[in-house]
Amino acid sequence: MIKNFLIVLVFVLSACNNSVQEVEIKQVEKKRIINENLLYFDYELIKDIDINDEKESELYELDNLQVNYIEDVIYISALMNRNACDHFIADFKINDNQLTLFLKNDSEEPCMSNSKFKIRVLIKNPSKKKYNVVYKIEN
Repeated sequence: MIKNFLIVLVFVLSACNNSVQEVEIKQVEKKRIINENLLYFDYELIKDIDINDEKESELYELDNLQVNYIEDVIYISALMNRNACDHFIADFKINDNQLTLFLKNDSEEPCMSNSKFKIRVLIKNPSKKKYNVVYKIEN
């Protein structure tokens, strides 16, 4: 009887410990969400590229920046040449008529290859206002 009780007690305590860990993980993941109005951010590999030293300035610049307003959502897309191993997080700030998109590299992984990626961002825009969109990349 005591043996069965101890087995059940160990099982219950381990289940409680897992629940606490899951809550802590969800809180950490939630902290990574910088702005509640940032609905979606991703990047898709388009192709691997070879950038020589003369064109090093082309890395980490957005090309073909497109901004579309769909109902109460702003859809931003662009192309970016960057290190293939980088990992970016996105944020934005609105001041008056300007929306500044921030892309921050949070990877420290060394990598010798470069790639072209398509960046996609969805931002909640309840006011349905149009903005001058600029960007800043922190590498």
